[in-house]
Amino acid sequence: MASHGLSKSRIAAWRQCPKRLWLQIYHPEYMETSASTERSFRIGYEVGEVAQGLFPNGVLIEDNDNLSAAIASTKQAIHAHPDLPIFEATFQHDGLLVRSDVLVPTPNGYRMIEVKSSASVKPYHVDDCAIQAWVLQQNNIAISSIELAHIDTEFEYQGNGNYDGLFHHECLDDAVVPLLKFVPNWLTEARSTLSGAEPNIEIGAQCNDPFECPFMAYCSREIAAKKQPTFPLDIMYRMQVSIKDELREKGIEDALQVPAEYLNKMQQWIQRVSQTGEAELLPQAGQVLSNLRYPRYYLDFETITLAVPRWAKTSPYRTQVPFQWSCHIETKQGELQHEMFLSVSGEDPRRACAESMIAALGDDGPIFVYYQSFEKSRISELAKLFPDLSEALLGINNRIVDLLPIARANYYHPDMKGSWSIKAVLPTIAPDLDYMQLEVGNGGDAQEAYREIVHPDTPDARKQTLTEGLREYCTLDTLAMVRLVWFFEGFEPLASQEN
Repeated sequence: MASHGLSKSRIAAWRQCPKRLWLQIYHPEYMETSASTERSFRIGYEVGEVAQGLFPNGVLIEDNDNLSAAIASTKQAIHAHPDLPIFEATFQHDGLLVRSDVLVPTPNGYRMIEVKSSASVKPYHVDDCAIQAWVLQQNNIAISSIELAHIDTEFEYQGNGNYDGLFHHECLDDAVVPLLKFVPNWLTEARSTLSGAEPNIEIGAQCNDPFECPFMAYCSREIAAKKQPTFPLDIMYRMQVSIKDELREKGIEDALQVPAEYLNKMQQWIQRVSQTGEAELLPQAGQVLSNLRYPRYYLDFETITLAVPRWAKTSPYRTQVPFQWSCHIETKQGELQHEMFLSVSGEDPRRACAESMIAALGDDGPIFVYYQSFEKSRISELAKLFPDLSEALLGINNRIVDLLPIARANYYHPDMKGSWSIKAVLPTIAPDLDYMQLEVGNGGDAQEAYREIVHPDTPDARKQTLTEGLREYCTLDTLAMVRLVWFFEGFEPLASQEN
């Protein structure tokens, strides 16, 4: 087989699983990159740009499509601008290519700074830095320190584009230096992998550690071809991993075959319903709800968390900013109206979100949510941020009724497969409401849609499509709760009564 160039990312792929590297080189058509992985890439690019902005007058090595030119540009920048930071400096040794995020000159050599969008140092970060430092050393680049810059979640953005303090710099010299001697071996062994046939490696923990492997579908094809139980052990709600392992050692993969002594009451219920194929709805659900008066409100939020804060008084990864809410208002049984707030201007949406929600929810009547910890936490955060609205917002929190524990205690359908998420429950009680047909189909999609809408390069037509997608998705979330309550109460509305 032909010799293939290696890079830091390819060595990382080999370190995770030799088969992954082999497939990446010889069968890239089998690669399936998930939406979450794509999101992490985009976040990484954004974080990298901000990191560069913290080192004024830096020289960016571009030439992304011509690595030979990038290597030449790096040499030229080092000689022409010895006192300036260099971004994406490109080096190669023995066929191993690396690009350094930031090189900052010091009297004793360069500070080599690897920038990551994570909130802490991970073990694979140390390997990345070792590969990079080794190649730089082979190119006679003096390194004064090896650092990893990761997001500091304690940072609170104050606005005006000042991100000084966003990154925590951790010196990795002590961790990296002992690894340098291993890098040539990694390089040799990775080449050995590529010179042979496809490695025979079974699916295991390495498939998701440290990254989700894009070849999972390919490697799972034989398992997928085998007949799997309709109800695998994973449907057993909160069953301990050790118990699952014990059952599998006994040859039990089917949840319907698990002996009763391994199951708690909830799991026995799941097994019974799965065996009979008949859903069970206990009357207590309707009884609890029948005691709640009208008007009734059905509320759901969409929020955005950012690695690089956009608005003042927000922190990376910690601050969840609500940019949308939907509320179906039931004035009496079966009579609905709908209110919504959605801000896609890119401005801080929190004040407008809070004020519009207070106006829509009034001061009387139960407010249904699905998993109250989320909504209550966001409302409490708004109350803390806006003291003048605090009394009204905390009053809203006092009226919240969580439908999730009611559903979990009183309803199970075999198609739910051990999950009481609203998306698992809804098809079993209202199959006419379908998330699969939506442009935005889940919370991750909603966050990504928001990011794309507010990005300055997004075309207006695309923004409009995504905005409508957000409206449809959040509306469906609250209509789903309406239908759930009606189902629990045994109410069958006319189609014309739904909005």
